Amino acid sequence: MSQPFKLYRLQQIDSQLDHARLRLQEIENILNNDSTLRQAQAEASTAENGLQAAAKALRQAEADVQAQRIKIEQTESTLYGGKVRNPKELQDLQNESAALKRYVSVLEDRQLECMLAVEEAEAIQKSASDRLEEVIQNLNLQHASLHSERANLQKDVDRLETERQATSANIAAEDLDLYEKLRQQRRGVAVAKISDNACAACGSTLTPGLIQTVRNSGQLSRCTFCGRILYSG
Repeated sequence: MSQPFKLYRLQQIDSQLDHARLRLQEIENILNNDSTLRQAQAEASTAENGLQAAAKALRQAEADVQAQRIKIEQTESTLYGGKVRNPKELQDLQNESAALKRYVSVLEDRQLECMLAVEEAEAIQKSASDRLEEVIQNLNLQHASLHSERANLQKDVDRLETERQATSANIAAEDLDLYEKLRQQRRGVAVAKISDNACAACGSTLTPGLIQTVRNSGQLSRCTFCGRILYSG
């Protein structure tokens, strides 16, 4: 088994490892940082706060109406109780009663507006709550699938790491050092196959002599353009 083949096999293993690890990181990001869930939670929280504020305003409006009605009852009780006989005082009480009744009408209108606001806030809160529940259910299904995928990927990583260790053990130290250096320099791809008389990684056309050397020699040959180790396949 030639050194170029061993390095090519190592490259295949590392490419699979890179892909698996990248996907594992993507899964972790999805599981730990879901923007859809955060948005649904924020909308539900805003809707709940809006409902609480509307309900508080309604309670205050109801209390204001009740207090005003008590004032009207007290004024009319004094007015019609027979204790006040002075015409001016009676007129003042009548004016006060009329003013109180006019204002209670204003307060009742406010109360009605608050009731409508509560109904609207309840509808918004229910919609946001239903949306959050839907998002959570969908995420639970999605996350179940992602957890399963993550477990399978981790098994692949463990297997590939074992294969990598076994493959690396049969490669000369200087060749392995060159491979690792090229992996860092060439975006993870240190070994390239020859395809249609060209380097499959960078696309540069290779000379017939270089191609012949790669095919007939067990020594390492490199692409004259990108510097990657060539493998004839």
